[in-house]
Amino acid sequence: MTPFRRFLLAALIWAAPGAARAEDVQMWHWWTNEVDLSRRFSLVLHGQFRTVRPLGEFLQGRTGPILRFYVLPKTALVGGYFYRREPNRLSPGWGDSHRYFGGIENYQFLDEPGALPPLLLETRFLTERFQGGPAGTLTNYTRFRHRNRLSFREWKVSPLLGYEVFAFADSFWGQRPHAGVRWQANPKVMLDVGYYWDGRAARVGARRHLLFTNLLIRFTRTPDPDFPNRPAF
Repeated sequence: MTPFRRFLLAALIWAAPGAARAEDVQMWHWWTNEVDLSRRFSLVLHGQFRTVRPLGEFLQGRTGPILRFYVLPKTALVGGYFYRREPNRLSPGWGDSHRYFGGIENYQFLDEPGALPPLLLETRFLTERFQGGPAGTLTNYTRFRHRNRLSFREWKVSPLLGYEVFAFADSFWGQRPHAGVRWQANPKVMLDVGYYWDGRAARVGARRHLLFTNLLIRFTRTPDPDFPNRPAF
């Protein structure tokens, strides 16, 4: 059995009892397709959905396009849009909303002498604008987010550690520390699997445990020597 399959088996054994006991455990799945448009421009098609437990109630889904422009070889400006749909909490039916965002991404190779292999540090800062949404939820607001992630860039199967913080213009919104495993399946496919703690401020919403997957498929015109050492989004 490969290391990745052993990890999946262990994750399922660990997650199943907790998911059966706790309603606040959610599954969060992402998929990302990136297509090179030129040497500096790429188009990212990104989607996400959440459920309660692996096969439970649908909670939220969103999808949309993202443009990435590399101002430097390892620094990119990003901008995009998400359409989001989720059940209305106060009445039957669905609530739709829109998210517009822009910011900057950077990745660096940390090759310090010592016992550890070379590290990859991913950094991202975004400004987001939300419009619309179901009754009883936050609507028409601006949010800021900053994320750092670390992994071993030369390992086919690597630990993944990250921390993300969110804020309104005038107050703290929440934080999402996370950890998992990154698997580089081949030169164009990468999969992250792990755990998020969604630590929201009390006035924003409930705190939750999230088990996540993130599948990236990259369509490149030429071989990418840095894969998977670029943010998937």
